[in-house]
Amino acid sequence: MNKRLPFLIAAVVLGFLSSRFVVGWYTTIPWVIATPIVGYLSRTRRDSLINGGLFGYVLFLAYTSSVYRGKTDTKSILLFIGFTLLFSLVGAIAGTVGGFIGNWLKGMFKPKK
Repeated sequence: MNKRLPFLIAAVVLGFLSSRFVVGWYTTIPWVIATPIVGYLSRTRRDSLINGGLFGYVLFLAYTSSVYRGKTDTKSILLFIGFTLLFSLVGAIAGTVGGFIGNWLKGMFKPKK
Protein backbone atom coordinates (compact mmCIF):
# COMPACT_ATOMS: atom_id res chain seq x y z
CA MET A 1 0.00 0.00 0.00
CA ASN A 2 1.24 3.47 -0.85
CA LYS A 3 2.39 5.28 2.30
CA ARG A 4 0.73 8.52 1.14
CA LEU A 5 -2.66 7.03 0.33
CA PRO A 6 -4.16 7.27 3.85
CA PHE A 7 -3.25 10.97 3.99
CA LEU A 8 -4.83 11.60 0.59
CA ILE A 9 -8.02 9.78 1.55
CA ALA A 10 -8.19 11.77 4.78
CA ALA A 11 -7.77 15.01 2.81
CA VAL A 12 -10.63 14.16 0.45
CA VAL A 13 -12.91 13.15 3.34
CA LEU A 14 -12.06 16.24 5.40
CA GLY A 15 -12.51 18.54 2.38
CA PHE A 16 -15.89 17.05 1.53
CA LEU A 17 -17.15 16.98 5.13
CA SER A 18 -16.06 20.54 5.84
CA SER A 19 -17.85 21.73 2.71
CA ARG A 20 -21.08 20.10 3.84
CA PHE A 21 -21.16 20.63 7.60
CA VAL A 22 -19.04 23.70 8.33
CA VAL A 23 -19.85 27.07 6.81
CA GLY A 24 -17.73 30.17 7.22
CA TRP A 25 -14.15 31.09 7.95
CA TYR A 26 -13.94 28.51 10.72
CA THR A 27 -13.90 25.80 8.07
CA THR A 28 -10.13 26.12 8.32
CA ILE A 29 -9.97 25.15 12.02
CA PRO A 30 -10.10 21.37 11.37
CA TRP A 31 -7.59 21.86 8.56
CA VAL A 32 -5.16 23.67 10.86
CA ILE A 33 -5.47 20.82 13.36
CA ALA A 34 -5.18 18.02 10.78
CA THR A 35 -2.15 19.24 8.84
CA PRO A 36 0.38 19.14 11.72
CA ILE A 37 -0.98 15.70 12.57
CA VAL A 38 -0.01 14.60 9.07
CA GLY A 39 3.52 15.90 9.68
CA TYR A 40 3.64 14.26 13.09
CA LEU A 41 2.61 10.88 11.69
CA SER A 42 5.13 11.01 8.85
CA ARG A 43 8.37 9.06 9.30
CA THR A 44 10.96 11.59 8.19
CA ARG A 45 11.16 15.34 7.73
CA ARG A 46 11.14 14.89 3.96
CA ASP A 47 8.03 12.72 4.17
CA SER A 48 6.33 15.25 6.43
CA LEU A 49 6.91 18.03 3.91
CA ILE A 50 5.71 15.92 0.97
CA ASN A 51 2.72 14.47 2.84
CA GLY A 52 1.76 17.90 4.20
CA GLY A 53 1.96 19.49 0.76
CA LEU A 54 -0.06 16.74 -0.89
CA PHE A 55 -2.57 16.77 1.98
CA GLY A 56 -3.07 20.54 1.65
CA TYR A 57 -3.34 20.43 -2.13
CA VAL A 58 -5.87 17.60 -2.17
CA LEU A 59 -7.82 19.12 0.74
CA PHE A 60 -8.27 22.44 -1.08
CA LEU A 61 -9.03 20.63 -4.32
CA ALA A 62 -11.70 18.45 -2.70
CA TYR A 63 -13.22 21.40 -0.82
CA THR A 64 -13.48 23.77 -3.78
CA SER A 65 -14.71 21.01 -6.08
CA SER A 66 -17.48 19.97 -3.70
CA VAL A 67 -18.81 23.51 -3.17
CA TYR A 68 -19.03 24.46 -6.85
CA ARG A 69 -22.55 25.52 -7.74
CA GLY A 70 -21.79 27.54 -10.86
CA LYS A 71 -22.78 27.31 -14.47
CA THR A 72 -22.26 24.12 -16.42
CA ASP A 73 -21.13 25.64 -19.71
CA THR A 74 -17.65 24.77 -20.93
CA LYS A 75 -16.09 28.19 -20.37
CA SER A 76 -17.28 28.42 -16.75
CA ILE A 77 -16.10 24.91 -15.95
CA LEU A 78 -12.67 25.49 -17.52
CA LEU A 79 -12.26 28.74 -15.56
CA PHE A 80 -13.30 26.97 -12.38
CA ILE A 81 -10.83 24.13 -12.99
CA GLY A 82 -8.02 26.63 -13.54
CA PHE A 83 -8.96 28.56 -10.40
CA THR A 84 -9.19 25.38 -8.35
CA LEU A 85 -5.82 24.06 -9.48
CA LEU A 86 -4.11 27.39 -8.78
CA PHE A 87 -5.91 27.94 -5.46
CA SER A 88 -4.91 24.47 -4.35
CA LEU A 89 -1.27 25.57 -4.59
CA VAL A 90 -2.03 27.80 -1.59
CA GLY A 91 -3.22 24.67 0.17
CA ALA A 92 -0.01 22.88 -0.75
CA ILE A 93 2.08 25.68 0.72
CA ALA A 94 0.00 25.73 3.89
CA GLY A 95 0.15 21.94 4.10
CA THR A 96 3.92 21.95 3.74
CA VAL A 97 4.22 24.45 6.59
CA GLY A 98 1.81 22.38 8.71
CA GLY A 99 3.72 19.19 7.94
CA PHE A 100 6.96 20.87 8.97
CA ILE A 101 5.39 22.06 12.24
CA GLY A 102 4.08 18.55 12.94
CA ASN A 103 7.52 17.06 12.34
CA TRP A 104 9.11 19.72 14.54
CA LEU A 105 6.63 18.92 17.33
CA LYS A 106 7.47 15.25 16.95
CA GLY A 107 11.12 16.09 17.59
CA MET A 108 10.19 18.19 20.61
CA PHE A 109 8.34 15.34 22.30
CA LYS A 110 10.87 12.60 21.53
CA PRO A 111 12.16 10.95 24.67
CA LYS A 112 15.76 11.88 25.49
CA LYS A 113 18.24 9.02 25.63
